[in-house]
Amino acid sequence: MTTVVALRFPTGRYHATPWDRSVNEGAVEWPPSPWRLLRALYATWRWRAPELDHATVAGTLSALAVAPSFQLPRHTEAHTRHYYPDSAAGTDKVFDPFACLDPQTDLLVRWPAPLPEPERTVVARLCELLPHLGRADSLCRARLLSDQEAHGLPEVGWCDPGDLGDLTHSATRVLAPTVPLDFDALLATTTEVRREGRTTPPGARWLSYMAPQPVRPPAFMPRRPTLQTRPTAVRLKFAAAVLPTIHEGVTYGHVLRLAAMSKRSGPSPTLSGKLQDVRRDGHAHAHYLLMDVDGDRLLDTAVVWAPEGLDPADVVGVTRVSRLTHGAPGFRPVRVAVEAVGEVADVAPELIGPGELWSSLTPFAPYRHQSKTELLTFFRTEIARELVTRSLPPVVDLQLRTGPWLDFQRLRPGERKGGALDRRVVGLQIELAEPISGPLVLGALSHFGLGIFLPVPVSDSRSSL
Repeated sequence: MTTVVALRFPTGRYHATPWDRSVNEGAVEWPPSPWRLLRALYATWRWRAPELDHATVAGTLSALAVAPSFQLPRHTEAHTRHYYPDSAAGTDKVFDPFACLDPQTDLLVRWPAPLPEPERTVVARLCELLPHLGRADSLCRARLLSDQEAHGLPEVGWCDPGDLGDLTHSATRVLAPTVPLDFDALLATTTEVRREGRTTPPGARWLSYMAPQPVRPPAFMPRRPTLQTRPTAVRLKFAAAVLPTIHEGVTYGHVLRLAAMSKRSGPSPTLSGKLQDVRRDGHAHAHYLLMDVDGDRLLDTAVVWAPEGLDPADVVGVTRVSRLTHGAPGFRPVRVAVEAVGEVADVAPELIGPGELWSSLTPFAPYRHQSKTELLTFFRTEIARELVTRSLPPVVDLQLRTGPWLDFQRLRPGERKGGALDRRVVGLQIELAEPISGPLVLGALSHFGLGIFLPVPVSDSRSSL
């Protein structure tokens, strides 16, 4: 009979640098060295199970000093790079190499001799408490296989010690304890070994294993999104040293529309809002809604919403936008990242409701100019017209909201100044005859960020006026 321990790495990574290599060489110790494994079991005993009998633990570790065999799962090698501050007020680049493997696959370590029952109990207990193997981020779950499980293992696929390899596949050497085990040498730190001018710890030896070569990872091939249904919204995040203010939403909605159309393959009636140069009816084409989510009065979020859905090419066009730039005076470029793609209720829940009471997030701009009609009556009429064009229930009550609404842009870049600057824009709170689900966007330039309404809880209606 033999003694077999199964190691599993739940994060799918094994972090360990070979004894005679630098961490910045990017090398991974594979297989795990018997020296490392015995030191880990000893540390687990001292820190987590000091109640175990000292003599039994010493006998167990001495028995495990014999060179084991390994059955190694398929793996590939990778690394991450980190920059840490140094003493000279600069930064040092440090590599973190690791082996990537299936977190559901066991790495098996087999020692040739069976252990008496007291020593098997010690091994089982230490394996149960072992937190990691290698660096602290190399989480590990270990267990001692029963005699029945060990007996049922195949005899092929094991890496045995002493195989020196050949010209095409060189062996890997790892550190192992000498027999009999020298506990003082096993516990020596790297600093103590180096201080004595040694490159190999006393009481240690090198073993060679013909370990399988790492699997070459597949080349990354970016793919266009494959969508089972037509999503209705894409949520984007803005980033910049200085973000634009909320009053500039119309300009950034206009530029986002141009950028999305330029990234799409071929023309898009949904993104452009035009079909053979004729504006589509029903407001079913894309709305470019610019918002301030964190309340700092700066634009940080955009939602591209099309009620009748975006086709895959539209989604690709919008999601490929990584930067917004424009030649307009004072335009501040912003970086763009995708936050979500899907149904608008999932992508932008703050716009949805449902509810009967809705309040302006951005000002409402009517299509028509006010004549001699009283102000509130005029806007009530305009809101009613807008609701009819969107097949929404009629308005029951309408109230004006105070706010810096005239600070918002009312022209798209390149539009001629004139009547639009004289058009009155206001903030409104409207109550509908029955609850609806948003988004609710009404009025002129509602496809570029004006006229956005948010649902208001009934309990907050008074305070929002």
